[in-house]
Amino acid sequence: MQRIWALACVLAVTATARADGLSIVGGSPRAIGRAGTGTVGDDGGGALLVNPAAIARRDTVRGQVGIAFVDDSVAWHADAGGTPISRDQAGVSVAPLAAAIGSVGPWILGAGVMTAGVTDRALRDPADVLDADKLGRAFDYRYAGIAGTIRRDTVILGIARRLGDAVAVGISGGLSRVSISERRRIWAGFESTLPPGHGVGDPSRDVELGLSAHANVSPSAVAGVLIAPADSPVELGASVGWARTVHASGVVTASGMSGGTTVRLGGPTSQLAVRQPLAIRAGARYLGDRFVAELGGDLWIARDSAQRATWRLTDVNVIDPSSLEVELLAVPSRISQRTHGAVRLALDVELIAGFLWATGGYAYTVGSTTPSRLSASFGDLGGSTFALGLEGTAGGITVTLGWSRTLALAAHGSDDLRLDNPFGAGDRAVPAGTLDAAADQLGILLDVELDPP
Repeated sequence: MQRIWALACVLAVTATARADGLSIVGGSPRAIGRAGTGTVGDDGGGALLVNPAAIARRDTVRGQVGIAFVDDSVAWHADAGGTPISRDQAGVSVAPLAAAIGSVGPWILGAGVMTAGVTDRALRDPADVLDADKLGRAFDYRYAGIAGTIRRDTVILGIARRLGDAVAVGISGGLSRVSISERRRIWAGFESTLPPGHGVGDPSRDVELGLSAHANVSPSAVAGVLIAPADSPVELGASVGWARTVHASGVVTASGMSGGTTVRLGGPTSQLAVRQPLAIRAGARYLGDRFVAELGGDLWIARDSAQRATWRLTDVNVIDPSSLEVELLAVPSRISQRTHGAVRLALDVELIAGFLWATGGYAYTVGSTTPSRLSASFGDLGGSTFALGLEGTAGGITVTLGWSRTLALAAHGSDDLRLDNPFGAGDRAVPAGTLDAAADQLGILLDVELDPP
């Protein structure tokens, strides 16, 4: 009873956790200094997202509080000669995690409140330039995507049990509030109504859309296994994670250009369905006398339909300067996912016996976005992640500090993206460009055992 009460106290403190930022690699700030490696070794709050069987490693009552700071730097360089490089302006993001774990008889229970995944990007909004004639080529990315945010705030419960001395199994289930927003432009008009010398893509026919939607209850589940024989230095772990297709609804804002295409709004609404990939993870961990090494692999399996998502709209009417009007019923989203994977390696080295460890890691991730559908708002390049950290333990308290930097190879993209002219009288591919990205992450995690052995 005392353990259950302690667990409830920790959850009451963490129930108001909130954040925005990029997805924390591996599910926990602990994993940042290990390049996201944690399918076998992470037995705290991150395990509820990655491999819930791992919480059975210890049966003491524990509470965890962590936070990550992420600086995601993306840059878009249009193919047109003389155009400047457009850089991300979203700033540093913050993402917390809080969890509690305890045992009741042979069962190990865990619960957490965390940001399971967030991305936030924004290039300079061309709306800052009121005169369409002055946009020039500096805002060629406006049709591919100006800004994009996805945020998944999750409450998650997990349970694990040992099967003998070597094997444990576990399952967790979460409910998430998913928020999605996207800002981009479409080209809406007729080439015949443009002044001489102007063609499709002329900014006077731009319509800027602000699309946002929320899904208040989006379920997910993870099942995992941990094999950790007491007489062997090798541990194995694997898991499968599922998340239901996100069905979000919200509102839309829209504005045209002075003297060009205009917009008439009624009570505009938006809806968006985003399919989620199936996540399969596996790893092996070796426990040496003064070091611990872990190798892991992640595979996200996405349906072909996940490469495209579409906003469904109501009460948005677009009016050409010739007074022709069309109702805007659908707009393609720039969210695009494909099957992709990652390979991770982490190494912990003991610096001071029983007290201080140095951590490090490397990961290579294949980008989740097909190059032909890359945009600055949601394009993912993958890349190489290098990580370093420190972890110290004393009196049942463990503090983990980790840093990582992800470097991606620039990729040329957006070939499959269109201007999406709702009048259907002149359309083409968006101006192509090259996406480049780098990200720095800093994470800290405090783990407190309330009844250490």
